Amino acid sequence: MAKEGTLYNPPSFPTWHNVAWRAAFIIALLLIATTAMWAEGGLLDHRTNEPPGYFDTLYFIIVSITTVGYGDITPVKTATRVTDALLLTPIRLIVIFTLFGTAYQFVFRRFQEEFRLKQIVDKLDQHTILCGFGGTNSAVAAELLLQGTPKDHIIAIETSETALQAATAMGIAAIRGDATKEGVLKTVAIERAAHVIISAGRDDTSVLIALTAQDLNPDCHIIAMCHEAENVKLLQRSGARTIVSSATAGGNLMAAATRRPHLAEVMKDLLSVGGALRMDERSVRPDEVGKHPHDLPGISVLRVYRGKERFDCINFPKLKSGDVIVFAAGGNGELRIKN
Repeated sequence: MAKEGTLYNPPSFPTWHNVAWRAAFIIALLLIATTAMWAEGGLLDHRTNEPPGYFDTLYFIIVSITTVGYGDITPVKTATRVTDALLLTPIRLIVIFTLFGTAYQFVFRRFQEEFRLKQIVDKLDQHTILCGFGGTNSAVAAELLLQGTPKDHIIAIETSETALQAATAMGIAAIRGDATKEGVLKTVAIERAAHVIISAGRDDTSVLIALTAQDLNPDCHIIAMCHEAENVKLLQRSGARTIVSSATAGGNLMAAATRRPHLAEVMKDLLSVGGALRMDERSVRPDEVGKHPHDLPGISVLRVYRGKERFDCINFPKLKSGDVIVFAAGGNGELRIKN
């Protein structure tokens, strides 16, 4: 299937409104030149040996500005020749530059953008694809950048002009396209992606994106935002491994704030890289094998994963090689502890 979607670059292409203004400007210049030459009456139509009418004068102006010059109408008065040289020459240059400038923006820059898109996509490997760049995924992008994810490892797919502008303002490559289409996902190298984060605004759209992404790359980690709790199972069946329910998460946080105001603050810190508390996960290091999670310095272990098993703080086992720990650390410490 052919690739779809185009690299978003705001200054690259003129709008149709802008093109209409350029066309109106050229027409106005032609009419001004035609009126000036016709009023002067210094042209001769060799077919009739008489001065040409207004529309014949317009014909003369057009063929003169386009440098065709058939010779069937010529200036015969000195004043008309001077007007031709001093008026038509600048207009000719203006029209030519305007036409070529528009053609450059529509045609040549299109090839330039396609070349830039190919360069960007060729470098993508184990990258993160953001399907949608509204409030949720723009926050995701900001957090990923704070965590140290390189900008060239993140690419967004959007249709909204405002969202596309927001993505490029953050330095993230953005593709204008529909993320439910295979061609668009192939354009952003879905087959090499490590993560696909879906926040499409509608659960049915998110399901379609997840199904398409799962079909194209079964190994990628699909993370989806779900707005309705009843659609969580649909997203799971569509291939989403991690599902965040906005209603449930937000509701839990707001309810907690009514009874335990400090808990909401702690949860916000844990969810943000810029918070006073930071949460992360990593594999157990060789020097930590055999230790109890509570004995690890500088961090507070919240959970231990051992294969398909998980252990919480009330039943922590001693650590083994291959375990993964989820921990909290102070904001002044490093977010990620190297394995």
